Amino acid sequence: MAVKLTEHQIEVVLSTLDGWKQANGQITKEYQFPDFIAAGMFVTGVNLEAEKANHHPELLHRYQIVKIQLSTHDVGGISELDLRMAKKLDARAKPLQG
Repeated sequence: MAVKLTEHQIEVVLSTLDGWKQANGQITKEYQFPDFIAAGMFVTGVNLEAEKANHHPELLHRYQIVKIQLSTHDVGGISELDLRMAKKLDARAKPLQG
């Protein structure tokens, strides 16, 4: 079962992640890709990771930009599930960002 993280725990992990920000009980990041196809491939990767983890982010895909919002509804905030997913999504994005 997921546990809501403290502000300090969240800050420590976010300091190791590039571009992720905390606001309103969630963590967010905006990814930039070279084109629509690369952004779409990333969205497909997000879907695959979300299904594997049974942890589904909110996302917005606009041309070459994808915005991700992660939170754990069961705990009413941010959990280790969100931070783990953030790391996985960063790894999926990197080769597509050219």
